[in-house]
Amino acid sequence: MKRIAVVGGGVAGMTAALRLAEAGHEVDLFEAAPALGGRTKSFYDEEVDEWVDNGPHAMVGAYHSTLKLLQDIDATQYVNWQSSLTLSLWDKARGFFDLKAVSWLPVNIALIWAVYRLPGHDVSSVKAMLRLAMTMHNRNEEQTVQQWMDEIKAPERLVEDMLEVLCLGVMNEPMNTAKAKTFALVLALSFSSHRNAKMGWFNKPLSQALVAPLADKLRALDVNIELRSSIRSLDELNHDSIVLALPAFARNRLLGIKEGVATQSITNIHLWFEDKVELPNLMQGMLDTYGQWLFDVSAMMNQENKLQHLCVIVSADESDKTQDELVTLVLSEIETMLDVKLPQPQKVRFIREKRATVLVREQKGVDLPGHVFDVGEAPQIGELPATIELAVLLGEKAAQMVHLSHENSA
Repeated sequence: MKRIAVVGGGVAGMTAALRLAEAGHEVDLFEAAPALGGRTKSFYDEEVDEWVDNGPHAMVGAYHSTLKLLQDIDATQYVNWQSSLTLSLWDKARGFFDLKAVSWLPVNIALIWAVYRLPGHDVSSVKAMLRLAMTMHNRNEEQTVQQWMDEIKAPERLVEDMLEVLCLGVMNEPMNTAKAKTFALVLALSFSSHRNAKMGWFNKPLSQALVAPLADKLRALDVNIELRSSIRSLDELNHDSIVLALPAFARNRLLGIKEGVATQSITNIHLWFEDKVELPNLMQGMLDTYGQWLFDVSAMMNQENKLQHLCVIVSADESDKTQDELVTLVLSEIETMLDVKLPQPQKVRFIREKRATVLVREQKGVDLPGHVFDVGEAPQIGELPATIELAVLLGEKAAQMVHLSHENSA
């Protein structure tokens, strides 16, 4: 048995601590914040008597490692799933429409048929989808998603209705800077089967659906959890191995590295209404608007006898408007979409996570002592972007690296 320090109590660090403890190691988990979870934690809002995530989190069935983790911590009941892939969309010209992959066709045919049936699409979209599939494995590290779309001559409608939506939603980055090689991996994994393609959502706040079950499992395995414990130097740790499970910018700060790290923000605008606002879907995509997705959080969480909670999400938000201006704008967009006059919100909460995502970039390696393992969030070109799935995979990788190093030194 070895004594292992895990620095960082987000999903990656908690997963690493879990797998290391399961292997019989003595694990100390250090987290600078007063609670575990990193950027997946929730907060309690007394005014509305509700636990609130910074923003709603959607998943896809291709998150195999996340699903395995949820099974291992007895938390699968906290996720609901679509029966098959459905993206519910709206724009001002065409109204509401769905990109729906019927389950009785092979997934590749179902997806092409779903695109063909969208309003405003024709055989040109089908041909572009085929060109997309045929060129998926030939992306170089410099090419952007936009350059790839130009190469296959993707129609503007196909880009707007599907490809741009997916790029922003998964990579949190516009197509003119997002890396094609990583986007190709996302598409290949997500659309390899009906099971992988369908979307899921948490039916409880993340603090209850993921963080608490993980923490309970860690405590059951006698993991020592140190909250409000900010590690300022690796010299503070007298362990056989150290796992750094930090975002790249936090890792650099700890190690004294001055190099900057590319990150991107996500804006979440929470709205609470006393009178119910009727929405056609739990998750509604909005095209050619500032607000990109509208989530009915109350319906997703099965909340009753409370104010109705809606949340508007804006990925890669670069607006320079004030918060009040943006709230007014999204309320106007929702009114236009629903063709109703909205009641005045009882409460509004504007949350912009400035470093919500470490972007996919060519990342330089970090020289570390042999007993220190860096598995923080720093996705390389051609790897998965920063998601819950990546965090879980990084935690699994950490445990494997530590185990292998100890085997080699035995």
